[in-house]
Amino acid sequence: MASTLPQSASDDRAARLALLAAVVADRKAKALAPEGKLLDFARWYFPEREGMEFIEGPHHRVIGETLDRVLAGEITRLIITVPPGYTKTEAAVVNFIAKGFHVNPKARFIHSTFSDDLARENSDKVLQLIALDSYQSVRAVSVRVDSKAKDRWKTVEGGGMLAKAAGGPITGFRAGYMDRSIFTGALVIDDPLKPDDAFSVAKRKTVNQRATNTFRSRLAHDDVPIIVIMQRLHADDFVGHLLTGGTGEKWHHLNLPVIINNADTYPPEWTHGIPIDHGLPDGPLWDEKHDEAEIEVLKADAYTFASQYMQRPVSIEGALFDMSGFRFWSELPAFEYYTIYADTAQKTGERNDYSVIQLWGKAPAGIYLVDQVRGKWEAPELEKTALAFWAKHKGKNVRGFKVEDKVSGTGLIQQLRRQGVPISGIPRGTDKNKFTRGLDAAPWIATGMVHLPADANWKTALLAELQMFDGLGTGHDDQVDPLMDAVAEMLGEMNSKSGWFL
Repeated sequence: MASTLPQSASDDRAARLALLAAVVADRKAKALAPEGKLLDFARWYFPEREGMEFIEGPHHRVIGETLDRVLAGEITRLIITVPPGYTKTEAAVVNFIAKGFHVNPKARFIHSTFSDDLARENSDKVLQLIALDSYQSVRAVSVRVDSKAKDRWKTVEGGGMLAKAAGGPITGFRAGYMDRSIFTGALVIDDPLKPDDAFSVAKRKTVNQRATNTFRSRLAHDDVPIIVIMQRLHADDFVGHLLTGGTGEKWHHLNLPVIINNADTYPPEWTHGIPIDHGLPDGPLWDEKHDEAEIEVLKADAYTFASQYMQRPVSIEGALFDMSGFRFWSELPAFEYYTIYADTAQKTGERNDYSVIQLWGKAPAGIYLVDQVRGKWEAPELEKTALAFWAKHKGKNVRGFKVEDKVSGTGLIQQLRRQGVPISGIPRGTDKNKFTRGLDAAPWIATGMVHLPADANWKTALLAELQMFDGLGTGHDDQVDPLMDAVAEMLGEMNSKSGWFL
């Protein structure tokens, strides 16, 4: 039957098909050109190789553009920190290495991760991508028949790949070759430490020593790139080792926490990191992966959230708090409200704790310790001091006076209530010991939400106590107790409100 479409409609359909064909051709040209972008390359090949749609997040563009700079020779030492499940291996291992052979079939790569099995799996994915007809039609890269082992293979053109566990031997192969004018390959390290091994000093030390004793020696020359991509696991993990000068080299660092907060400053202790501006807006890093509600669920495990998702690990060996996370104020912002927190000592003997009363203010940037008194007072003097502290600050918008409800605290609550002070007790459940409360507070501190005075005369004693606090009864903790109460209540309140994130 002849077409019944009017000529104008038929012409319009043909024009649309021609436009679509032109768009597809343009995308293909961009994806397959050796000088093209890595993200275009990944977009083109992923559906064919995996049989599914490539779901793209904002971080894919940033990671792709950063790896493009490696291929162009602009960056030779790169660290990318990103949450688990954000397709970092697909981007920085599989597609990057396959694209590297696309740029230069003679390129030579070493890939290292935490296990031989995973290294071989990643190597096999690179082989599968290279073997695609659409890849070979643009850039013929032939794998030698006599070297098709998944952990070590070579190309007819003179390139190749070695894939090994981070803690195992890397011999008989070097990344790159002696030509500094072009891209010749790279050492690509992806998650060199398993999460379960993060708290093993020996296993961390083994991996960290590889950076200085083995990895650099496996480069054909110093300008061959090293790429490290991982989720943070511990303050002294492989990335922590590198950023604090473990190899003496400077590292470009693309840091992508699960929640972007552009007000965050680059930690000063990362002395050997060169931060890369990601240009992403505040909010969830990849909303399709973890939206606001899902991020709230992740926060239930405070340590894992701070390290693997926010890329700011805090140590739970010895002292609990990452001291570099504290912020210091010289001028106070406008506060939504204030709250007073107090910790009273059981006894006033020389070896017993002090009693401490603190005033905290809540602002959009976090909570601020505004004022503090500390001393060893008997009950009458404690009451007098508490009343004076209340009188000093009651003109502010103070929501209440909170005291741990124990023997001496209970007496103070009763006395101050008679004086008209809005004081209340803080119950201590058996499920929240000091160690657990410290773990809960640590991520808020590590992410810059707790502000201390820069010039208070009691600042040194406070910092010393915070530095040594391990939740196990080592040293004094009288100043830490009300601080943890302030974090739990005031930042916990933030956490419960829609739109508030770590």
